[in-house]
Amino acid sequence: MEARVKNIAELRGLIGGGTAEEAEAKAVALGGGPAEALDALFALYEGAFVPENASGVQGEFQFNVTTAAGTQEYTVAVGDGKCQARRGAAASATAVTTVGLGDLLLLSVGEATGFQLSAEKRLSTEGNLGAAIGFKDWFKLG
Repeated sequence: MEARVKNIAELRGLIGGGTAEEAEAKAVALGGGPAEALDALFALYEGAFVPENASGVQGEFQFNVTTAAGTQEYTVAVGDGKCQARRGAAASATAVTTVGLGDLLLLSVGEATGFQLSAEKRLSTEGNLGAAIGFKDWFKLG
């Protein structure tokens, strides 16, 4: 997926318009597996980071992403005008969000909201909820 998808808009065109299960299947097929699809997705987040939108933000945001291959942990560290995503758990997470891969994809391309997924018990967040809610505003996802 990483070699083919240059931004979130392209990702929307490839996986949009379907269910979470369909989005996950398409992303995994494009990426070569769940971990590779997640690597590509979080790389897109790094590229879409808008430092001025995250002014004063400092923290590590952990994502526990459930996939058919098991749960994958990813961390997005934000601070000092920079954003870095990596595999693995946060050393000291500001917030931890648990979500399925398909739902994360739909959330990322704007076809689902965190509030919607939370209400449907398909997403949960622990820790600093205010910071987690603001997370999407730090990226140009459109």
